[in-house]
Amino acid sequence: EYYYTKFDSYANDTQVRDTVKLEPKLKNISGNHSVQIQLIIFTNSARTASKMGGTTEPGKIDINTNTMSFQKFFIMEYFFEKDQPIEFRITGTINSVIRTSLPNIMGSRAQTFSRKIDDTDGIIFEIKGFSYRKKLTATLNINIGVTGNLYGKGLIYSITAKGTNNNPQNQMLYRSELNVPLKNMRKIDFKLCSIPDIYIASDGDYQSNFVSIQITDAKHNKKLGEYSGALAPLIGTNTPLRLISNLNANINIDAIKNYSFIDYLRGGMQINLTVAIDFTGSNGPPNMPNSLHYLGAKQNQYEIAIRACGDIVAYYDYDQKFPAFGFGGKFFGNPKVDHCYPLNGNPEDPEILGIDGILQAYRNVLNNTELWGPTHFHYFIDKLNETVKQDIARENYNNYNILMILTDGIIEDMDDTINSLVEASYLPISVIIIGIGNADFSNMDVLDADEDPLYDNNGRKADRDLVQFVPFKEFKNDGQKLAEQVLEEVPRQIVEYYQHKKIAPADPVINIQSSLAK
Repeated sequence: EYYYTKFDSYANDTQVRDTVKLEPKLKNISGNHSVQIQLIIFTNSARTASKMGGTTEPGKIDINTNTMSFQKFFIMEYFFEKDQPIEFRITGTINSVIRTSLPNIMGSRAQTFSRKIDDTDGIIFEIKGFSYRKKLTATLNINIGVTGNLYGKGLIYSITAKGTNNNPQNQMLYRSELNVPLKNMRKIDFKLCSIPDIYIASDGDYQSNFVSIQITDAKHNKKLGEYSGALAPLIGTNTPLRLISNLNANINIDAIKNYSFIDYLRGGMQINLTVAIDFTGSNGPPNMPNSLHYLGAKQNQYEIAIRACGDIVAYYDYDQKFPAFGFGGKFFGNPKVDHCYPLNGNPEDPEILGIDGILQAYRNVLNNTELWGPTHFHYFIDKLNETVKQDIARENYNNYNILMILTDGIIEDMDDTINSLVEASYLPISVIIIGIGNADFSNMDVLDADEDPLYDNNGRKADRDLVQFVPFKEFKNDGQKLAEQVLEEVPRQIVEYYQHKKIAPADPVINIQSSLAK
């Protein structure tokens, strides 16, 4: 049963509150075994509260492959911005507990999670995660033009989804604005219509979808013509439609399938994290306890933010290497202020291994830096823009980039930064800004652009919203909640970028990773 419908929650759908399917298997298993698997979902990061996520029936062994499969699979909600700790309890003739987290299964470096089971002769627990959607949807962008003697008419058109045997109800999808041509006008182009979330057949050929498109002279209540039939012939073509009164119409429909964030993950998309840290003097001397850079027994706000957000994004980076920069300081005795200093000291290869490596490099640089100023962002944004353009020039579309900026105050290169962000909006980049300390961050709302889009100095409008700003002080040192707030818009931004560029996800790529240690 495939038919048209419109969701009320289209925006929420693109924010990727995905449902995922988790399929467990046991491999290298033979002999007489009766095994069931339970999924336990922990509702806090400390694993002190949990709920049951489901239980399989006893598995069945394929004697040819020594693989035990389970007919029932687990369904759970997936949130990119959360750690989501889970546990699999294997019971029966084999007893074991496998602890992991949902991002560890869904991440690009662990799309198949495997682990040896304790006290067995090489039996491996394996689980795969998939996007779980019953129907595929598309967005229809519709262009219609009418030519001929139009004087004295008031033109409208409507699109109706025709019912099927399984769902006989017709459904009005769109009714255009009224167009009243001026005298001597020979052509009218209706405003582009965009209809989101149209169900299509799983094979995506649109042959199972039927529409009626009526063009009417509303001024005289007279139908001028109608197309009634399959949607497929209208996709990607300029279809002529003969109307009465010597009028002609052309119908052009562009269909864009609505893929999810997980579809792109399964197609091999990598998320690359770049970190930029504020080393300006307004942070305060690092040896003073009230400094935002104070290195004491506890982590400071910079370290908490890097750890909380970096650990989540790191699940989706295959090589675990992250470029990291400092800005606004005089580094290692250099008398000049540097606004894009590589924390590893290597401008040719600024990548650092792991989030632990970034934190270690941060402490090392801080002990050898004179905090200075001013606060400029555009240097490292421009550097990332150039790196990403080189990726695209090599036709590598599978890398999406997150730039995490940690800063304590008002930026002093606003115009240049806006220019750089507008450029970045046309590239696979999201920018998250974390405000450290108690400074006035009101100008960050301009960059966030939730209400007013960004324009560069030449009047070019940002292609999409790519910036999320969050003040650290609102989360009172709670790194988990900070990460959820900072990262929640990223999946929507990723899907939006690929949709704008009409880039479909590649076929699923399975990277068998993860620890096979007990």
